[in-house]
Amino acid sequence: MSIEKLLDDMENMLLDSTRVPLTNKRVIEEDEIAEFIDEIREILPKEIFEARKIVAERNKILEDAQKESQNIIEQAKSYVAKLTDEHAIAKHAEEQAKIIINEANISAEELKLNSVTYAKDVFDYLSGSVERTLESIYKVKHDFERQQQIDDNK
Repeated sequence: MSIEKLLDDMENMLLDSTRVPLTNKRVIEEDEIAEFIDEIREILPKEIFEARKIVAERNKILEDAQKESQNIIEQAKSYVAKLTDEHAIAKHAEEQAKIIINEANISAEELKLNSVTYAKDVFDYLSGSVERTLESIYKVKHDFERQQQIDDNK
């Protein structure tokens, strides 16, 4: 029998008992009330034990749920940090790539200018050398022709 049933039966016994005239008191059989008290004493520890067990299970469920929610929060934070790190790494790599490309473009432009300048210098040198060589050739030819005129006049 449950504690609720015993309390209901006890209440009914009280309500059904006879009143003492001109007072607020009732007459109850001592044996009947003693029997109810004994049954309550017998059932109450079981119900208290069950209630404690239920509370303990509820607390364990709440604790597990709290741990799980904390775990999920930590995983979410870790995932966000990882995404942030990956984004930062990608952004840094993109910035470095832009810098490298810019430096390569500058180096290519400098190399182009330097190669044009070098080619001009080489052509100027060659042109000067060819002019000097031609002058030497013309001089030798002129000297040769003069020598031949001298030889022919003799």
